[in-house]
Amino acid sequence: MRRMAILAQLSDPHVRLAPDDEGSGAALEAAVRAVLALDPLPDAVVVTGDLADGAQPAEYERVRELLAPLSMPVHLLPGNHDAGVSADYAVRVGELRLVACDTTIPGHDEGEADLAWLEAALDEDRETPTIVAMHHPPILTGIGGLDEIGLTNRDALAGLLQRSPQVRRVIAGHVHRGAFGVVGGCGVVACPSTNLQAKLEIGTDGFTIVREPPAFAVHALLDGVLVSHLQSVT
Repeated sequence: MRRMAILAQLSDPHVRLAPDDEGSGAALEAAVRAVLALDPLPDAVVVTGDLADGAQPAEYERVRELLAPLSMPVHLLPGNHDAGVSADYAVRVGELRLVACDTTIPGHDEGEADLAWLEAALDEDRETPTIVAMHHPPILTGIGGLDEIGLTNRDALAGLLQRSPQVRRVIAGHVHRGAFGVVGGCGVVACPSTNLQAKLEIGTDGFTIVREPPAFAVHALLDGVLVSHLQSVT
């Protein structure tokens, strides 16, 4: 029988409250339904930041309600919109290890990884295939306004990843579109938003939010080999 571990990734729902919620609640509800329609079901779900748009208690209560139908463990990471929330931790997802690295800087849209903490967490287990999850992706997208608020210490992270071959993927959100790259020899996947996306405008100084189709990511360890998929929400 094939050895398998599956991690679903949702990102950037930016939940707001009705009547001016920009469809964020219905979009997250649809994304949860899409995850539950997967066969087989994921072993866990990670949400890589910007759960709420305004970091209000009522918004987080709504997020909790919308995620409640998920029957598997749900792991959360803060984004730059999640003021006052922090989280660094490591958990097992079947045969995978998920290391969640908080990259938020209070009061700032750009991010920074706590590399001392991350190195210590990675040193605790150098054998298990590992996914590092963070909000800010450690790659450039070519969209100037997004890259200006990206991860500030991605070059230092590259050195750590080069010394950590058990890390099979870095997964992130923040940029509101699917994007892929390599840092320190490790593949990076930026997950689209469950609601609004950033328009592909390479070479521009800013960025434009548009209503392109929402999606989520699925990362599957198959007999020790990790593959990442983007799955549209219909």
